[in-house]
Amino acid sequence: MSRDKTPRIAFLDDIPSLREEMVAILEGAGLAATALSDPYEAIAKAERRELDLLITSLVMKPLGGFEVIRGVRGVGSDVPIIMLTSYGTEQSAIEANRLGIADYLTKPIASRELVARVRRVLKGDAEGPVTLAKMISSDSAMEAIFEKARVVASSESRILILGETGCGKQLLAHAIHEHSGRAKAPFVEVNCAAIPSGLLESELFGHEPGAFTGATKRRIGRFEAAGHGTIFLDEIGELSFDLQSKLLHVLEGGRFTRVGGNDDLKSQARLVTATNRDLHVEVEQGRFRADLFYRLNVISLTLPALRERPGDIMLLAEHFLKKFLPEGRRPPRFSNEAVQVLTTFPWPGNVRELQNVAEQIAVLHVGTEINVADLPQRIVHGADQATSPTVAAPSGNRSFRLEPFRDARDRFEREYLTESITAAGGNLAEAARRAGLDRAQFFRLAKKHGLSSNARR
Repeated sequence: MSRDKTPRIAFLDDIPSLREEMVAILEGAGLAATALSDPYEAIAKAERRELDLLITSLVMKPLGGFEVIRGVRGVGSDVPIIMLTSYGTEQSAIEANRLGIADYLTKPIASRELVARVRRVLKGDAEGPVTLAKMISSDSAMEAIFEKARVVASSESRILILGETGCGKQLLAHAIHEHSGRAKAPFVEVNCAAIPSGLLESELFGHEPGAFTGATKRRIGRFEAAGHGTIFLDEIGELSFDLQSKLLHVLEGGRFTRVGGNDDLKSQARLVTATNRDLHVEVEQGRFRADLFYRLNVISLTLPALRERPGDIMLLAEHFLKKFLPEGRRPPRFSNEAVQVLTTFPWPGNVRELQNVAEQIAVLHVGTEINVADLPQRIVHGADQATSPTVAAPSGNRSFRLEPFRDARDRFEREYLTESITAAGGNLAEAARRAGLDRAQFFRLAKKHGLSSNARR
């Protein structure tokens, strides 16, 4: 989107009154917004490149928010998407982040916060390319990763980035590209989890007219679009076995064919991949090709979760707070109690979740000090749970000593599975998908904790 162009925003929801309200808020802030009720129209507009931002609700008919996101990505659009929901859960937030959305908002939301979040997304990458120097950390493990990334960036070797959702895998991949000899060529990103499996082959390799129903013209795939640059395949662990075989063919021969085509095309891009799965386990359990894994895992970089580097939490929180505050406003300080909460909370959504919390505070907080009452309740509650006593001393006094690791792991598994199954309406298959686990593995864990008897598969 050019600087002088009015951004085209669409709000998608199946409730007329909500559509009118949201459009009025955006237009009142000087933004051009259109209300949409048909998810298929939203997907079509995205395909025709008629949108600069799509805001969609999570729970809708006939398609839910996640289905809309997959549909948009499935037609090759990388338009930024904001998800808005009244039914937010930790699992839905993680799934939304996994699909690569730009922001995740929970209703009710103040008008000024909504406008601020929309403006941030529209601002996009105006701050310039991501470099390793811009990645913030005081953690020794992260510094070692950054140093290794600087060294391997100048090579042509394939790189596999490992880590939980939201810990910065995409940023690291982009930074590696910017430090490489390919920096002036395109950096092309594909989120393999956000595109339906049936459309992903066309997304990667392109297609010819008549290749399948609806393919009326030739389409260039991401490998071709990357040219001499870098292609980043995020969530590589989500590839179907069939696509794994086709990707292996590209890596072995350096060539590919568009869907429905005969021309043998040369792949000239460097491949960087990432996943939140343990690919060793995936290979052992037959879900990921061993030969492909070895081709991808030439150099691996493992990013630690935010909870494993607590010294970075306040460093990042203060950085994000300054970033999102209105220009000229002095940043408020965090009280000692607020710092305790933030550094105790386990941050399942990692840096991305912390960034969203900091932005919320920047928009809503008034005053010179941020106290516990100014933090989102789920953060305060989560920190309380993380520090709650688990073992009683013989005297009857409550003790804060650690419980045995096996007991803590079992307790976490049961609580996580219970919440996942509840959020999925008792459907174990859907719960497994949201959790990013193989169905068989999820079913075994559910059975282990006695949670499968009343749930649907």
